[in-house]
Amino acid sequence: MSENKGALHPEPKKWKAPKGPKPVHHKNKNTIGLGRSIANQRLKENSIEYLPDGEMRFTTDKKQAGWVKLRSVTQENSLDEFLNTAELADHDFTAEKGQQVKIIKSFENKLTIPRRPKWSKDQLKLQIERQENLAFLEWRRQLAALTESNDLLLTPFERNIEVWRQLWRVVERCDLVVQIVDARSPLAFRSVDLETYVTGLSKPEEGKEKRNLLLVNKADLLTRAQRVEWANYFKEKQISYVFFSAATANALLEKELEEEQNLARDPDYLQIGLVGYPNVGKSSTINALVGSKKVSVSATPGKTKHFQTIFLSPEVVLCDCPGLVFPNFAYSNGELVCNGVLPIDQLREHIPPVSLVCQRIPKFYLEAVYGIHIPIQSKNDGGNGIYPTARELLNAYARARGYMTQGFGSADESRASRYILKDYVNGKLLFINPPPKKLEDGTYNIPSVQESRDFNKDIYTLQSLPETRQQQLLSALQTKNINAEEFDLARDLAKLNFSMHLSEDPNQKPGVLSAGPTTRFYGGRQAALESAGDDLDREFFKMNEVQAKMSSAFHKNELGNKGDKKHHKKNKKADKKVRVVGY
Repeated sequence: MSENKGALHPEPKKWKAPKGPKPVHHKNKNTIGLGRSIANQRLKENSIEYLPDGEMRFTTDKKQAGWVKLRSVTQENSLDEFLNTAELADHDFTAEKGQQVKIIKSFENKLTIPRRPKWSKDQLKLQIERQENLAFLEWRRQLAALTESNDLLLTPFERNIEVWRQLWRVVERCDLVVQIVDARSPLAFRSVDLETYVTGLSKPEEGKEKRNLLLVNKADLLTRAQRVEWANYFKEKQISYVFFSAATANALLEKELEEEQNLARDPDYLQIGLVGYPNVGKSSTINALVGSKKVSVSATPGKTKHFQTIFLSPEVVLCDCPGLVFPNFAYSNGELVCNGVLPIDQLREHIPPVSLVCQRIPKFYLEAVYGIHIPIQSKNDGGNGIYPTARELLNAYARARGYMTQGFGSADESRASRYILKDYVNGKLLFINPPPKKLEDGTYNIPSVQESRDFNKDIYTLQSLPETRQQQLLSALQTKNINAEEFDLARDLAKLNFSMHLSEDPNQKPGVLSAGPTTRFYGGRQAALESAGDDLDREFFKMNEVQAKMSSAFHKNELGNKGDKKHHKKNKKADKKVRVVGY
């Protein structure tokens, strides 16, 4: 029985958890995305190319797009500088580090730009590129040795060899090399070694003479007296120059059209190259000369990426070169930002350039342009006492415009700095650097800060303000019974109330506020925002001898006992009984 029973009823199997359906691996239909892009880029970098004769092509160049190779590189971190230097050397590399900032005139002649080595049409392209890389590397090493051995520090300059190759082509091709500089600071944008390089390539005996010309763009920003002083300086230094303004060039071209028709015609066309720093107006100058928009123009430095040629006439060809930042000892990063060389939107340190703006633009003009009141602390309280610091200006501007950070609610100084620096670069906050003064021994001395302010004192007037701000000031003058013809912006602005600007206390030193708890600006970043509207209302009532009864809004009235939380339910029941009985 037991055997049959075992045969008829076998022992049950142990239970196992089901494994579920087998996964079906579907092909990813998404052909785009970050992962797919990285994979495709690696495949292209590792791909093998073959020459027409069947041999494998070997190259050390990275497989990159043309616009990637021509990106302007003015600053590198330690790793990028190490790798790029090693790549140029092919097998050797050196660390290049600058140290302390010093300005030494004896080393200005040693600060050169890279030269293109001699080449011939019989050489292969790879051989020419190899020579150019070695020459560029040697130039980089010379600058590094100059900075390290003499405790100097170079400002940011162009480190991409592809951009320098565009300059070499323009210089070799053109008969006249026009160096465009900004009229607000001509010497900051002028490269003396570039003129030497152009003169060295000139061959008058072969009929290939090259000349230099300094085109001072944006000359309409200068007064007549300022242009005369700069013209005298250029004549003393024997510099070929011309003042130009792309904004007002159309009217000038009509006058010069008749003179151009009387010139002798040469069978060969004249090639003119335009070079200079980024954002000095090279493309705008070409558009003004041609009379239509032939070249893309942008407020961001480095818009032009390639070497371009435009026929101005059948006999004249203009060559536009990408903007180049030449190496220099004398200028800091903050001054390069103020000159429009470095992009403002990519700025990380906003205090140094804004500090330069505070030193150059007077306090009263900053208040008049932006309609704000800038309180400055005295020297005893830790301030400057003469002109506002960068944080004082940014704090006042940000609070007046409502630019606040999230969380703690402090003034957004970074955002405010971008607006102020763009106004400075665009010329809304105008400052003209004076020319160097010649001393008795024949040398030239850089003017001091006070001399620079005296050079620009005639610029900051009521007429130089925007139209809307002029109307506000004229209305404020009528309120204070001040004659507009006798109004002095530097002297009388502190007496006016307009926009967010408040008049100062006559018993206190002009422009200086103490940091005590009784002042309206006490608290630094967390200070309460004050408006000039309250003071205007008070002056209106005092002037007309009108009494006003101030009443608070209904939502600010106190409710008495009914507002207590303890008696709220009891009062609610009592009100309900009254409504029922009254019904």
